[in-house]
Amino acid sequence: MTTQAPIKLSNLATLLLPAHEDDTARFEAASGDAIRDSLPLLDHRARARAVPERMASRGHYLALSDGEETRLIKLRSNITHIGRGLTADLRFEDQRVSRTHAVIVFHGRFARLLDNRSTGGTFVNGRRMVAGNIQHGDVIQVGPAVMQFVEVP
Repeated sequence: MTTQAPIKLSNLATLLLPAHEDDTARFEAASGDAIRDSLPLLDHRARARAVPERMASRGHYLALSDGEETRLIKLRSNITHIGRGLTADLRFEDQRVSRTHAVIVFHGRFARLLDNRSTGGTFVNGRRMVAGNIQHGDVIQVGPAVMQFVEVP
């Protein structure tokens, strides 16, 4: 008859998890990947809708820069799809942006940003976000593109 040593509870998790599911370091976006001048990454349709800040009427916008120039793109409907795909409302021409990367949804007074199972993740003010409310001044990063959520009163 053989006896086995009792298993400590602290070692139980390592016995039950396969090696590939062990705790790993938290993924963070490399700051070198972010492109502050994101306006040139937009496709021609979205770039044609961009207006200078001084010409913006009341509403919600995404602000993108190109050097010293900042342009605003109005979020015209309650649901705005952001991505690389041809059906995206705000389309970026960069392989690091997923086809259906993120969605901005308006519900009442609140704007909500949802990551749409993107490969690279969606970041708000430097923190990875799956879903959450956004407000005036929040900086959104989708792939390498950086933009700011703006409310014009």
